[in-house]
Amino acid sequence: MKSKFIFVAILKQPMKVKHYLTILSSLLFLTTFAQDTISHKMQDAFIGGGFVLGSSAADGKVNYGQSREFMVGAGTGYKFCKWNGIGIDIYYKSTDFYLKQDSAKVLPNNVQHSSEKISFDNIGGLVFDRFYFGKVYLDGGFYYDWAFYTKHITWDKDTVANAGTTVKTIDKQLKFLAPTNYGLTFRFGSQTGVSFYFNYRLSKLYKSDVTYPQLPAYVLGLTVGLH
Repeated sequence: MKSKFIFVAILKQPMKVKHYLTILSSLLFLTTFAQDTISHKMQDAFIGGGFVLGSSAADGKVNYGQSREFMVGAGTGYKFCKWNGIGIDIYYKSTDFYLKQDSAKVLPNNVQHSSEKISFDNIGGLVFDRFYFGKVYLDGGFYYDWAFYTKHITWDKDTVANAGTTVKTIDKQLKFLAPTNYGLTFRFGSQTGVSFYFNYRLSKLYKSDVTYPQLPAYVLGLTVGLH
């Protein structure tokens, strides 16, 4: 007997590439899983998001509350016993760092805008060790992300020629950002309900020859199990 998980997520930002990638990740990662009659197989399918936390340098501050991420993914694993198992998740993740606009700003330059962000679209994987306590679980693991699409986006109000309008500028595939990043993930909650997750990035976001201030390394959020 097989159970099928099909999920199509529409991202908040109206951008075609994100829609295509979310649909593709749904088809690739939320595919048909064979049901294990011995109940040793773990299955994950989730959608969620969180907010960026942690300290930032004086010349690279972010707007907390605005800076956030969205993720959707699925995975599988094996339970060695009733209370413990090891698994792997594959996911799509979008993380936005909204930069604070003040005279100290240097990332990626010192020009101030009405609004500005550095954005990452990632495909990633997580290897985790999960412990079960009745209907809830606690796990921890190591994640590795490939930032396949990066952007620097600014918004500026035009108060002279076209009063009331906003000009949006996008720079794509930023050369100063590292193509991969990695860190630790901890989760607590219900596999078929709501779970909290906490990410701690261990790697730097920039290439080794770049001296920009590092952006905050923590994300705290919620996911919802889809089965």
